[in-house]
Order: sequence, then structure tokens, then C-alpha cells
Amino acid sequence: MMRIRPTSRHWRAASAASLTALAVLAAGCGADDSGTSGTSDTAAAQTAGEKPFIALSNGFIGNGWRQTMIAKFEEAAGKAQADGLISKYKVVNAPGENSATEQVAQIKSLLLQKPDALLIDPASPTALKPVIQQACSAGVTVVVFDSAIDSECAYVLQNSFVDWATYAAKPLLEGIGGKGNVIVSRGVVGSQPEAEMLETTKKILGEYPGVKTVATVNGMCDGATAQKAVLGVLSSVPKVDGVVGCGDGYGVAQAFTTAGKPVPAVTFETNGRALNYWKDNKIDNGSVAVMSDPGQSVAALWQALDLLEKRDIPKQMTFPIVLVEQKDRDTWASILKPDEYAAWPWTRELFREQVKAVQTGGAPVQPPIPTAAG
Repeated sequence: MMRIRPTSRHWRAASAASLTALAVLAAGCGADDSGTSGTSDTAAAQTAGEKPFIALSNGFIGNGWRQTMIAKFEEAAGKAQADGLISKYKVVNAPGENSATEQVAQIKSLLLQKPDALLIDPASPTALKPVIQQACSAGVTVVVFDSAIDSECAYVLQNSFVDWATYAAKPLLEGIGGKGNVIVSRGVVGSQPEAEMLETTKKILGEYPGVKTVATVNGMCDGATAQKAVLGVLSSVPKVDGVVGCGDGYGVAQAFTTAGKPVPAVTFETNGRALNYWKDNKIDNGSVAVMSDPGQSVAALWQALDLLEKRDIPKQMTFPIVLVEQKDRDTWASILKPDEYAAWPWTRELFREQVKAVQTGGAPVQPPIPTAAG
């Protein structure tokens, strides 16, 4: 299997220039609160010597990645509270299908509780701009993660979705020998990150003239959604050698099994169920598992605390994605629960090391694979 690594040159360009706003994928519904409501704004908290109140607004909760992202944040925030680093925290998940309107209302409600810092996984790169400016004008430190955002005052922490799309496609295309029929399973159509990933995927496919795209479906980077979408086209396409997705391979594999067809090379989810399926079925055909890092919610927490301490933090930072190659597959598979996604364990020290790497143009930090499920 072809192994692709992000070059230091790429990361230096992404971090030192801090010009590329990449994006995020999301989908889902539901609502959940954690912690207690806040009572102090940033200036008052610092004057009184109180520990900060951290709020997180999540634009969407309907997939396993988002659920892991929230779980990792709550675990880290709970420990930070126990360690006396913060006074309290609150998580609010917007209901509906990634609705920016609902998230705007959610953020306005959070601002009435006067958090010191607001972390946002946004539903839109543009629609949240006015309410983010409202938060900044009120003295709230705003960190947007998992997506680009059109805001001058917010700090942005994101993964490289060009890398994501690249690692999802190239090893797979090499694994099928650079020729054959593929299906492209898109992410959240209409989102800025998905558009960037699709552009990258098309560019890579253009480098393989022996590969024909026989169908394009909307898998939403979600296994269940992709399973239905792929199953719906299998009867009308010729033999499929690979499905280029964004972390929906387990569902794609189920679609082929249901249709009585052999499982092609796929882009697996980075969760325990998919990785164990990949391992148990001894699949060695160019398949990989790659997704953005749900642990970036924890990195965003450390970023907010360092900003409140007036540390020097770049306005935009690119953090590593999670790429699970076959050599590391079994290690990850052994520690993840079925619906838990692989997440880098960002400690405050590792976060600061990555900030330094961004500031100096050095190689990105590569956190260790966790030794136990969190």
C-alpha cells in the first residue's frame, strides 16, 4: 500500500502563512447541555481572580465523530475544572440538520450567561459572523475549531482537509493499481470543507486516467448514510473497484455485502467498529482510515485558556488529521469502543508544542496513539 505523509513543507506553508482556511464536515441533530451556567464576563473574572467559564457551541450532533468530539471535550473540561483551571463549562448542541440559524440562536443564549471563552464548531463559514462579532465585542474570547470561519476577531483551529482528501484517495487508487471503476462518496454537500475536499479528490482522480468514476453519491461522511446512498446505485453501475469517501467505509462495505458483491477498497471510518471490521476481514487492498481529529475540541480548550492568559497564539492554526494506516490499525482497533472515533490526546503541553511548531514553521507534533480508550 502506498504510504503518504504530510511533508514539513506543506505544514510550514499552512501554518506560517496562516492564510488557508480549510473546513469542516458535519451532520446531525439532538441537544445536550453539560456543566452549569456562567455568571461573569472576561474582564470581571480576571479582575476578581476567578477561574474562567468555558462554553462550547456545537452546530450538529448527529454523527459519531461529533459525539466523540463532545465526549473528549467534556472529559478534558471536567478534569480542568477538577484541577482548578476553570470554574465551569457548558456544552450546547444545536438541534436540526446543521442549521446556522439554530446555532446563532444558541450562541446568543450562551452569551447571556457571560462565558469568558466561547468555542464554536460552526454550521456555516459565513452566517455566524455577526453573532461571533457580538461575542468578541462583549469581551468573550472566541475559538472556532473544525472549520474555517469568516470572522476577523475569532481564532481558528482546524485540520487540513486537503490532506484528508489526499490520504483518502491516493492510497486507495494506488491499491487498485491505478485503474478500474470507483464511486465517489461526498461529505456534507454545501459546506466549505466538503467543496475543498471534492476539488482535491477530482484533481487526484485526474492524475489516474485509468480510473473511471461511475457514480457520485452523498455519504455525508457517515457510514449509515453512505450505506443507503451506495446501495441505491450498485444495481446501475458496473463492477466497482474502489469507493473514495471521507470516512464512511464501514457503511459502504455493508452496502456491497447486502448487494452480494465483493467489498472493494474503501475509506474507512476511524472508529472502533470500522477498524475492527477492517482487521477481522483481513482487508489489504489499499483501504485506509482517515478523518479529522475529534480531539481538536480539547486543543481548542487549551487554546482558549492560553489566550485568556495572554499567551501569543496565531490567529489561524492547522493541526494534524488522524490517518490510520494498516501498520497502526490493530493498535487503534484495540482501544476504541465501536462508536468511538480515533482522537489525538492533546495535553496542554502537546498543544503548546504544536503552537510552537506553527509559529516556527517546524514539523507538526505527532501525538502518541492512546493506550486506553478514553
